[in-house]
Amino acid sequence: MIKINLLGLPKAKKVKKASQAQTQLILGMTALVLSSLISLYGWYWLSNRIASLNEEKGKKEKELVLLKDKVKEVEALEQLKKSLEDKVRIIDQLKKNQSGPVHFLDELSMSLPPRVWVLSFSEQNGDIDMEAKAMSNTEIVSFLETMTHSKHFSNVQLIETRSVTEANTVVFAFKIKFHFQYVS
Repeated sequence: MIKINLLGLPKAKKVKKASQAQTQLILGMTALVLSSLISLYGWYWLSNRIASLNEEKGKKEKELVLLKDKVKEVEALEQLKKSLEDKVRIIDQLKKNQSGPVHFLDELSMSLPPRVWVLSFSEQNGDIDMEAKAMSNTEIVSFLETMTHSKHFSNVQLIETRSVTEANTVVFAFKIKFHFQYVS
């Protein structure tokens, strides 16, 4: 009897399948090794990058501390400068105010007629209230006209005038208001 092996072809396929499986196994292992190598390289690169960024962060923090100290120094110097400017401004104002009364008294003495005398005056920001006496109303008028024409006196106002007797002599007491401004 003749035997025919019909299963031979399938055995050949098994051999082919085994070789394909072996090829796929090698490809899979290669892909696994490659992906592991790529992952390791990525991990190494990221670790180095993190280390360099941490080092840069440390340097920047030290620099920030130094800059904060510099900012504090600058702020302290600015406060000192402002304080000194305020003191200079106050000194200038005091110098200006110091010469003001001298000029006021000089101008007032030049404006006073011979028979008019000042009893008292008060000043606040250049506004002056003054009480004085004169021997006659004519001298009061002369005094007020002289003050009105002066470049240093403005807003001259006669507030009150009255006659009073002193040591059996009639004199005229008066009050005036005006503004004094020294013009050089």
